Amino acid sequence: MLTADLVRVRRKGQTLQVRPLDGRQRARALSIAEGLCAVLDGAVGGSREDLEEGFGAVEVSAADRRVAEGLRKLLIDRCTFEVREGVDPPTARAAVFAAAAATRRLLGPDDAFDRDAVLAAVAPTLDLTPEALEAGLYADLKSAHRLVEHKPITPERLVDAYDRGQAQAVLLRAVQVTVEADFADAGAARTFFQKLKFLRLLFRIEATEAGTYRIELEGPFALFQASTKYGLQLAQVLPALEGAARYALRAEVRWGKDRTPLVFEHAGGGDAAEALEAAPLADDVALLVERFKALDTPWRVRRSTRVLTLPGVGVCIPDLVFSHTERDDRAYLEVMGFWSRDAVWRRVELVQAGLSERIIFAVSKRLRVSEAVLDDALPGELYVYKGVINARAIAERLGS
Repeated sequence: MLTADLVRVRRKGQTLQVRPLDGRQRARALSIAEGLCAVLDGAVGGSREDLEEGFGAVEVSAADRRVAEGLRKLLIDRCTFEVREGVDPPTARAAVFAAAAATRRLLGPDDAFDRDAVLAAVAPTLDLTPEALEAGLYADLKSAHRLVEHKPITPERLVDAYDRGQAQAVLLRAVQVTVEADFADAGAARTFFQKLKFLRLLFRIEATEAGTYRIELEGPFALFQASTKYGLQLAQVLPALEGAARYALRAEVRWGKDRTPLVFEHAGGGDAAEALEAAPLADDVALLVERFKALDTPWRVRRSTRVLTLPGVGVCIPDLVFSHTERDDRAYLEVMGFWSRDAVWRRVELVQAGLSERIIFAVSKRLRVSEAVLDDALPGELYVYKGVINARAIAERLGS
């Protein structure tokens, strides 16, 4: 993924605009991409340093340097590097340095230090040849990592990836993101919402009167401490949105060294190629399913496919649905272990405002919310857990 310093942007008043490649710029970028891809194809088996030197030999004008750096970054992201096998570099260095120091102490004023002799003496003690020992001394350094493989990509697709990736990189500096999205059907909306949950993003969803969804997402710069990991997760929302029929995104960002507050707007959608497969269940939810199925209970559990909506109040996306084997009875569960207290209170308001479906909200103890906040007469309840969700505790709340 591109970083913010590798995108082409311009400021217009209080807005930040990405500058897509025009015809001439794209032609030059394609020429650079062809050179970089050729270098990468011939670099498998060599060191990362050799690859970087090969990239540096591709001719790039000053005007295209930022684009070239972005293309290189995208190619590096597609590479798999490994430390050379057969030697533990710290152990090898310690042995060689100790032997070298001992040898130097024995040298006379006119004696020359024989580096090869030291390597030849140490190598057998590590079950290595002198050549393997020398090659492995600094194999743990990033520059010495060996390129094992890379995911192939054509120069044309690489340039396309750079152009699309610019907007993603801007979101790495977001404080707040608001999206209005129109999905072709409820299944597409559900799939997108699952993606938000899988990425562990902090979000709020409302259904609008026009039949679209308004989605508010916290950006990495809204957190107490800006998180690179969270920013990368947020940026993955953009390609996922392309599977919507259409969307309009507005982001408040902090840009440049001075973190200047600016507004970034972006629109798209209708790209069937970007339609999402259902995101997998989060690890804690998958573990709960596995443990619940092992219990002796009249309830059966499966992944929920519902989006629970209370017009004018909010939307809830349950993770699981429990169905009773002997009667027409069901209950939903939404896991809120990584969310904020504010998100929990919004769920409480949703139940109090009239959500009719029976639902359990599994809330992490670290959010400091009491189970007593929801009245027993309401169809929703809180289950506060510490560490791991207890499957038996969920079964007890479902009843017999």
